[in-house]
Amino acid sequence: MAKAKQSRKRADLRRKHAKQLKKLAKAQARLANASRKLQELDAALARRAQLDHATRDQSAAGDIPLRQALLIFNPRAKGVQKLGNSLDRILGCLHTYGISATVGIKTSGKAARAFARQAVEQRYDLLIVAAGDGTIEDVAGELVGSDTALGILPLGTMNNIARSLGVPLELEPACALLGVGATRRVDLGRVRAPGSPDDAFFLESAGVGLSALAVPLGQDGEKGYWGRLVRHLGAALVHQAADVDVTCDDGAPVLVHTQVITVSNAPLFGKNMLIQPDARMDDGLLDVALYDGMSKRELEQHFVAIADSRRVFDARVGHWRARRVRITSALPLPANADLKVLEERPAWEFEVLPGALTVAVGQGMALAVPLGLPEQAQPALASS
Repeated sequence: MAKAKQSRKRADLRRKHAKQLKKLAKAQARLANASRKLQELDAALARRAQLDHATRDQSAAGDIPLRQALLIFNPRAKGVQKLGNSLDRILGCLHTYGISATVGIKTSGKAARAFARQAVEQRYDLLIVAAGDGTIEDVAGELVGSDTALGILPLGTMNNIARSLGVPLELEPACALLGVGATRRVDLGRVRAPGSPDDAFFLESAGVGLSALAVPLGQDGEKGYWGRLVRHLGAALVHQAADVDVTCDDGAPVLVHTQVITVSNAPLFGKNMLIQPDARMDDGLLDVALYDGMSKRELEQHFVAIADSRRVFDARVGHWRARRVRITSALPLPANADLKVLEERPAWEFEVLPGALTVAVGQGMALAVPLGLPEQAQPALASS
């Protein structure tokens, strides 16, 4: 009798399993169809933008109205200082592709955030950041839940966000992409300490432990702050591994002995490190990497190996995906949210805000549904 009952239960479970598989297949088919239609609309927008561009070139009267945008410009960005992308050149290029921009000059992160709030309050449908990753990350949190889309003209040193989203690294094709006007909803990560009212956002990657100590090292070296570099290097060298509990979503805590844990929204971080090769910025998930038991020397070798967008398999690194991550330790640990270093705490919580930002994108590796373009437009908009 008991065996017969168990057999019926197994058969019932198999029927439910098969039924759910059919539902999943139908949902995947609907998603594929919706993605195809979206990419067809992308291509139609691109063709319309090309036609408008050609018409604008041929007509001095300028019969086609210009799209209004607010532009945050960082005059100290590498793309300005070394590549000659002056403000006049940027404005002229945007105008060529149908965009008229009101300019805000970035003098600090605070100023950039104020311009972003202005764009939202004044209902601009496009905020363009002509700068590097740091400025983009400064303003991202101000756009959460708004109707203002983020446009990127990558003028920084690493340009990880542009690379992940398929934004061309050269000025003219980047402006041409903005002229197309196609966007995607992308996720944003949020870091908070339990009991603290302050949130920190990240587009690329966050982490605890050594990652928070390494961030200022990279900044100091890039900007030539050698005295600060020595001080931060000393802090990194004396940092020790700790026993850390990691809980993903509603699962059981996992104990690791580690010097660093990273929680990523995007595939790239730092020196174009391919920190999470398969991370997607529109999947509603964070990608967690556990470096259990690895020494500083082993960590250094790993991060050097994945620099400059190189894909490397390392069996010592464990990878999880989750919507929420909680990290606790007996000792306070430093944390970072992108380039922002946070005060040491014994507990940190990371969560994803799905589809929190609207961004003008290209054919990026971090997108489940990259931009669909007609073939004749692809060479002009190709990432460099």
